[in-house]
Amino acid sequence: MLAQQKRNIKGFSLIELLVVLALIGVIAGIGFPKFATWGKERKIRSQSEKIGTYITSAVSQVERGSYPYVQIKFSSTNNVYKVVTKALPQEKFSLALNQGKTLECSDTNFNTSNGGIELLNENLSEDIKIFPSASTTDSFSICFSKGGKYFKKVKSPVSPLVGAVNFEGGTSSSTNYLVICSSETVCDPTSTPLPTLDAFTYGIKYSRFGLIEKYKWSNAKNKWRSR
Repeated sequence: MLAQQKRNIKGFSLIELLVVLALIGVIAGIGFPKFATWGKERKIRSQSEKIGTYITSAVSQVERGSYPYVQIKFSSTNNVYKVVTKALPQEKFSLALNQGKTLECSDTNFNTSNGGIELLNENLSEDIKIFPSASTTDSFSICFSKGGKYFKKVKSPVSPLVGAVNFEGGTSSSTNYLVICSSETVCDPTSTPLPTLDAFTYGIKYSRFGLIEKYKWSNAKNKWRSR
């Protein structure tokens, strides 16, 4: 009886195995591009969320009264972006004001010799880039103070007519923004006649008071959509 059962057991033929492998190859070929696209979008979106959190965290230091003046700085080395947040303590801030000094959103104003305190120093993913662009010699900084009185920017679009972007839901164009995109594409939203942005491009608009709004570029609508 046992011998009979063994004779009835059959395996897969070579043709059947080849058919199964071919089907697996077809399914993988269809699914991999979608998976790769999903992974790319997820990574850029994640970095965009992280940058938004950094800005919110810097502003919260001011609003809680921990520090009166905070700088968030973006720089890039070998195409890898770094975010550094520094704060000026109250005594140094008051001293500068009492001496009639102009508060600058500069490294000099926030260096350790001037009492500056480093709150954050972190690298971002090498798969993204940011607009306004930044380098080790030409960084981009935003400084916040309570009530927005001493809000300043370094290396950012400053003219209301040059470099401004009209984000959906806004009543006017804004120059207070960051754009995050893939390192393989163009991040400049100010190109004319229309920006040639990747479908996975994210924008963060911020106010002098530290309020942020998040957007994503829509190729279908050719405009920024709130998210």
